[in-house]
Amino acid sequence: MQQSLSKCIARAADALRHGVAVARNQEFDVETGLRTRASLHADLAHLHASAIPARLELLALNAGDGLDDALIGNADAELRSRIGGALREATEPAGARAYRLDGSLYGFLGPLDASALTPAASAHRALSAVSERLASGAVRGEARIPDEAAAGPAALAIAHERMRARSRWQRLSSERQVRDVLLQIISERRAGGSAVAQPRVAAYAIGVGRRLGLSLGELDDIVRAAELQDIGMLSVPEAVLRKRAALEPEEWAMIRRHPVVGERILSAAPALEPVAKLVRSSYERFDGTGYPDGIRGEQIPLGSRVIAVCVAYDAMTSPRPYREALPAATAFEELCRCAGRQFDPMVVAAFCAEMNQLDPEAAVATA
Repeated sequence: MQQSLSKCIARAADALRHGVAVARNQEFDVETGLRTRASLHADLAHLHASAIPARLELLALNAGDGLDDALIGNADAELRSRIGGALREATEPAGARAYRLDGSLYGFLGPLDASALTPAASAHRALSAVSERLASGAVRGEARIPDEAAAGPAALAIAHERMRARSRWQRLSSERQVRDVLLQIISERRAGGSAVAQPRVAAYAIGVGRRLGLSLGELDDIVRAAELQDIGMLSVPEAVLRKRAALEPEEWAMIRRHPVVGERILSAAPALEPVAKLVRSSYERFDGTGYPDGIRGEQIPLGSRVIAVCVAYDAMTSPRPYREALPAATAFEELCRCAGRQFDPMVVAAFCAEMNQLDPEAAVATA
């Protein structure tokens, strides 16, 4: 019986996929009532042949802001129909057309009229009446025909690229707000203590990362991980952090656990998951004697190996309540001495080369 049921479900899924594929080749989408991608391409071809100026816009709904949950959980079976109705009613009175292109991506084609609210902007407003949560995560992109693109495919590419850029800006803006809150918490905890000089560490990490061929995205994750490396210390009692005597075994266990706590805190924000992984491994040692996992060599993420070197140099060359700042040459020597044991020799060499270029007077032989 279970096997028959599985076959039945498989046949139904195949039929559904076929039905959706057929529907998308039609003029109207069966779920939203909006025109389809095929219809948009036909309209763009007509505009091009007629040399009629127009504005092409795209509107993407962020699936992470509740759309998929509502549909998959069947919490609102008519959601897509209501979205389609709202977008159509918001655009057609202005002489524009609304299209459902794919999943949660919608398109709009309307006249060039700088004084009027654009079709996508009108649709965005109307979307708020359907779901404030969806409207808050929506992102728009546009292109003018023929001023910016003569043909439909080029206009779609421009609009899509602008939409992606704005989506990234929105994501980074949210991430920065989370980062700023966490940094403020760390700053409050460190009041009166010895904080890491974040701008210097960030500059070191960027320079070293570039020498190692890391991408801009990877560099961004490294910088944020360096800033938030000690967020897990919030779980360690103040008395332990300020204790001058030797720590007890259970107190050392708290210290060694803080990278795991930091990972958990940062992973609560999905956008910070890559940063969280780097934070977890930033106290590992190249020879495998670090914590919390005791991994070694290239098992340690490269970003974490970069952070370890940059933070160590900054710590050595900054004054502490119990000692003066070490000279740069002494710090270089210590990094080279510990290369292969605490630090990755490749990262140490890249760090020394970068610092020698920035400050030739402090030049030393690299490892």
